[in-house]
Amino acid sequence: MFKINRLVKAVTLLVALALILIVWGHGRSAPQPVNMVKAVQLKITFGQHWANVTAVEGGTFTVERDGKKLAITPYIRDAGKVELRVESVGTLLVGKGLTKLAGGGLELGVQVLDANKKFSSDIVAAAGLTCCAKACDGTLVCGGVCVCTDCGRCGPGWCDCAIPGPPDE
Repeated sequence: MFKINRLVKAVTLLVALALILIVWGHGRSAPQPVNMVKAVQLKITFGQHWANVTAVEGGTFTVERDGKKLAITPYIRDAGKVELRVESVGTLLVGKGLTKLAGGGLELGVQVLDANKKFSSDIVAAAGLTCCAKACDGTLVCGGVCVCTDCGRCGPGWCDCAIPGPPDE
C-alpha cells in the first residue's frame, strides 16, 4: 500500500509538471501580433512622363506642375479596384486599365499596379510619409511611402521602382 501511494504521488507530480511546462511553452511560443497597413501602388502618367506612387490607404499624395496641384487619397476596394478621392474633382474608381483624370488644371492617367500591398506599421512609420520626387518634365509628386519617377526616386531601400512600360490604353 505504501508503494502504491508513493507511485500515485510521483505520477501526479510528473503530470502536474508536464502540464505546467506545456502551458508555459504555449504562452511563450505565441507570436506577437503585427499591425499591418494596407497600401496601393499606382502608376500616374502625364504626357510622356510617369510616376509610380506607393501610398498607404487613406493617406493623401499630391501631383503638382506649374502651380497646379491635385491631392489624391486612395481607398482599396474589391477586385483590385481603388477608389481615388481627388480634391476639388470628386471620386473615381480605377483598376488595371488606364483611367483619365482631369482636374485642378492637370490631366493625368491613373492605373493600379498593385492594390494588395501590405506593410508592417513599424516599417511605414520608419519610412515616413514625406517622400517627394520630380519627373523629368518638372512635375512634383509628394506623399506616400515611395515615389519613383522617370527622373528620380525617394523612399526606403525596399521601395519598388520598376520602370513601367507604355500606358495600357
